[in-house]
Amino acid sequence: MKVNSADMNTYKLVVLWMVLLLILIYSSAHAAETISAGKSEVPKKETTGTLLDMLSGGSASILENIDVEEAKEKAIEKAKTEAVLKVIGLYVNSETLAKEKTGLIKGFRLKQDEIISEYRIVSEERGDDGFYRVKIFSKIREDAVKGLLMQNLRDDRVIVVTSEKNMRNVLKRNVLEHELIQKIKGKGYAIVDYRTVKNKTVNNLVSLIRQGNTEAVKKLGIYYLTDYVVAGFVETEFSQQTKDIYSANATGQVKIHQIGNKKEIVSLTKHNMKGFGSNTDKAGIDAIKKISDKMAQDSIKAMPGKSVKNITLKIKEIGDYASFRKAKKMISDIPYVKDVKDGKRDFDIEETTLYIKTTKGTDYIAGKISELRKFVVKEVGASDITVEARKI
Repeated sequence: MKVNSADMNTYKLVVLWMVLLLILIYSSAHAAETISAGKSEVPKKETTGTLLDMLSGGSASILENIDVEEAKEKAIEKAKTEAVLKVIGLYVNSETLAKEKTGLIKGFRLKQDEIISEYRIVSEERGDDGFYRVKIFSKIREDAVKGLLMQNLRDDRVIVVTSEKNMRNVLKRNVLEHELIQKIKGKGYAIVDYRTVKNKTVNNLVSLIRQGNTEAVKKLGIYYLTDYVVAGFVETEFSQQTKDIYSANATGQVKIHQIGNKKEIVSLTKHNMKGFGSNTDKAGIDAIKKISDKMAQDSIKAMPGKSVKNITLKIKEIGDYASFRKAKKMISDIPYVKDVKDGKRDFDIEETTLYIKTTKGTDYIAGKISELRKFVVKEVGASDITVEARKI
């Protein structure tokens, strides 16, 4: 029986579509199998937030008492941590990240399953040097990382950004900024100087803040992991001349933002503060000094004081200098610890004392020491803590 060309073409088209359909089904199944092989134990969560792709690596030593699978798990955990730190580095400057890294990692591990939506192993090997190495491809929840950062903002630090102009000319030495900083320091806060980091990100954020952009305020606070950002402006205009005396009016504003609580705790505006001088510039400067002093005094009243407390920490079971040095470093790295000084030290009875300066209380410091998992807290008093060291 003869088959005409039209029927043959139809037959070929049907066969082609069936082949393409089979290929598509196989590819989808294979892709699902590949991802599930390296997927987190927690099922993928639905989210409306942005997922950031991140490639990272980790390694772990294979010792006599650690099998290959355990080393692999440790290497994967390190790779996950590296992936999250890379994402954090998109929002926090490198110097601040290096200082706050330990606390951020602890916070991440508590919310690991919320932050990493899924991951898969890209490569893995058991090296001849005794290390197991892996590379993973992770999908990181951007909103969860930002939430982690918001929970790790330091409430004992303040950034001050001002815009100051006299007769439309930018001041070379900021008066309002100086007054605000002095008053803030008097309350016990540390000032974060954004000028120490000179890059495009900081320059753009500061410029936007001076234009009144509140989103830039939040981003700058997160960039330095600082809870308080104070934004202010002051400017003058010529008023009048009476014989040889010139006068000028100053207008200014101060806003204090608390980033973690998403609050504007102060919004203070003052108008027409009059200044006098032998020329317009001097009259303007006089007006700026007057309004800056007044606004700094009135606005900073709303900020709670951060008094520095002295805590005596007694550590038992410390029998050598190397262990003592490690213990001191761990305590010094605790957030809100301003200073740690040596006290009495006696390795014969395995006991040492440290004097801590902090803006937090003994309960907070004791809690953070306990989280280190290298100490057992024995006693907590009003100004003293006693702990025992474990495997330092």
